[in-house]
Amino acid sequence: MLSELYLSAVRKTRLLPGLLALTLLSACTFQPLYAPSANYAASGALAELSQVSVREVDSRVGQQVRNHLLFLINGGNESPNPRYEARLQISSFSRNTAAQASLRDTTAGYTTVTTSYSLIDTSTGKRIAGGTRKAVASFDRTSQVFANQRAVRDAENRAGKAVAEQIRLAIASDLRQLR
Repeated sequence: MLSELYLSAVRKTRLLPGLLALTLLSACTFQPLYAPSANYAASGALAELSQVSVREVDSRVGQQVRNHLLFLINGGNESPNPRYEARLQISSFSRNTAAQASLRDTTAGYTTVTTSYSLIDTSTGKRIAGGTRKAVASFDRTSQVFANQRAVRDAENRAGKAVAEQIRLAIASDLRQLR
């Protein structure tokens, strides 16, 4: 009799964590930023993102960031009547991580691309959102001068693309909060 009561209590306690987990998960309201939903077509998240133009920049790395951002926003096309304008300020620097003892030694380095953006409402000219994003890409240095220059440039391109992807998500989030 006592063992039957004990087994019954054990069975009930095994079910309790499962029921508790189901209860907690049913209350979860997580929704991804670009998830299709019933009001997705009505919300126009992608249409609103395509109404963002990106102002011209004046550096090679800045152009890499701008081009990739334009591609991510609307396939590389400029918006004919933009509602918003993204203004970018881009800086990059490269640094070696170890001192080179001789010309035959290889060493590593990294490039950091930092981008500050401001999202401007073109009808009012006011800043409605902004922020700063940063990306780092590493590279190897050898005794070849051209290979080193190309490695730095490739690292800048990789970091520029990463920063553009971060900025696209930040702008999409900013636009979603404005609604």
